[in-house]
Amino acid sequence: MRRSLRISLAAVGALVIAAVVFGMMSMRVEIAFEPQQDPDARVQPVKFGHSNIYLIRGDGGYILVDTGAPGNTEKFDEVFALAGVDPQDVRSIVVTHGHLDDIGLLAHAKGITGAPVAAHQAIAAVLSEGRFEEAVAQNWMGRFMNSMTSILMATSGSGIQGVSPDIVIEDSVDLARFGVAGRIVHTPGHSPGSLSLLLESGEALIGDIVRDGGAGQIGPGMYYTDKELLVSSLRTVAEAGPETVYLSHGDRLGPGELTAAIVSLQTG
Repeated sequence: MRRSLRISLAAVGALVIAAVVFGMMSMRVEIAFEPQQDPDARVQPVKFGHSNIYLIRGDGGYILVDTGAPGNTEKFDEVFALAGVDPQDVRSIVVTHGHLDDIGLLAHAKGITGAPVAAHQAIAAVLSEGRFEEAVAQNWMGRFMNSMTSILMATSGSGIQGVSPDIVIEDSVDLARFGVAGRIVHTPGHSPGSLSLLLESGEALIGDIVRDGGAGQIGPGMYYTDKELLVSSLRTVAEAGPETVYLSHGDRLGPGELTAAIVSLQTG
C-alpha cells in the first residue's frame, strides 16, 4: 500500500514537473512598449516578457540595459523597431546582473549592435563561459523554480552563448564616455555582480535589487544573496536622489516608495 502510494505521488510529481517545464518552454514573449512621456527623461523602458529592457538616450547614441531571457531573437529585434532605435546606434550594453532572465540574449544583442559590453568583475568569467550567475533562492518556491530552470535548459537543448565583457567594472564607471551624464555603481545584495545606473537626469536603473510584489509591496523577492548588502545598496541609490527608479521586474518607483522599501527591509 505504501509502495503504491509512493509510486502514485512520484507519478503526480513527475506530471507536475513536466507540465511546468512544458509551460516554461512554450511561453511566448510579449512586448509592451509605451513611449516615454517626459521629454527630459533619458530612459525608455520596454517590457520584454516578464523582464524589462531599457534604452538610455545619450548624446550621439544609446545605452542598452539588459537583454531579457533566452529565446526568440526576432522578438528581441522588435524592441528596437518599436522604440525607433537603430541597433547600430547603441554605444554600450550594460548588464545589471548575470541572472538568466536578464542576460539570455546578450550575445545576440552584441552581435547586432557591435557595442561593448559592461559587466561587474564578479560575473566576467561566467558570461565569457556562456553561463549565468546563480540565483540564490530564499524560499522553497525559488528553489523549485531553479530546479525547473535547470530541467528546461537541459531538456530544450538550449543554452546561452558566451560573451566576454569589454568593460569590467569593480566599483564604478563614469557614463560620460557614452554621452550620458551619470555613473554605473556596484550595488551587491541581490547578487554579487549587481550594478545600478545613476543618471543626473534624476533616473536610476537598479536591476533586481528590489521588485514590485504587487499591492504596494516592494521587496527583495525570493532571490538575494545578502540582505544587509542589499539594504546598503539601496541606500547608495537613495543618496543619489533619484526621482524615478526603474526595476528589472515590475514598473518603477518614486523616491517615497524607495525610502519605504528601505525602511521595510531594515525593520522586517
